[in-house]
Amino acid sequence: MGSSTNLSGYPTNEELGCNRGRNGISLSYHLQKASRAMKVTNSWQSNAARRVVGYSVSAIIASLIYVIWITVSTTISGLGTTHSDLPFELGVAFFFLFAGGFALALLLMIVPWAIAVWAHSTMRWDGRLYFPGVGALLVFTLGCTAASLSPKPLWIEDQTFLEGAVIAAERQGLCLLVCGIVFGGCYTWLDRQIRARF
Repeated sequence: MGSSTNLSGYPTNEELGCNRGRNGISLSYHLQKASRAMKVTNSWQSNAARRVVGYSVSAIIASLIYVIWITVSTTISGLGTTHSDLPFELGVAFFFLFAGGFALALLLMIVPWAIAVWAHSTMRWDGRLYFPGVGALLVFTLGCTAASLSPKPLWIEDQTFLEGAVIAAERQGLCLLVCGIVFGGCYTWLDRQIRARF
């Protein structure tokens, strides 16, 4: 007589025999806890995916800026010579992208950039200024370091690490700073776009 009719078609907690367990915890509590854990996991995975995409696309764009910069520089410096055609200058630029240490700098920057992103999420600084500034600092520092460590042609005399870094800063410093600013700006823009759409 005291039983109520279940019209929903789904078993109730009493029918499942787990309305209250031995420790007094209901099934709904377990479901809510599992749901919260899944939301945290999904949020972490989406944040990680968003950051990987942002870093990868920003690195590609910064590399293109580097190639364009080197191409224009070598074209201007090579005007009037027999090898001032665009395909040759592009080939030189792509060669320096890898042999000159820029690609290595972007690879070495993964861990410091992850730390910078974590610091931003903790401190809540304005990303529009923070990421381009950090990008410029990291690309310049690691770019000069990688350029100093990269193999040199035989006709270049031996250099110490510091001498190589100083020469790289003199020759590519402005290019590296611009590429770092572009990298950080692209990362900020992409992060905002992905957050807004997903």
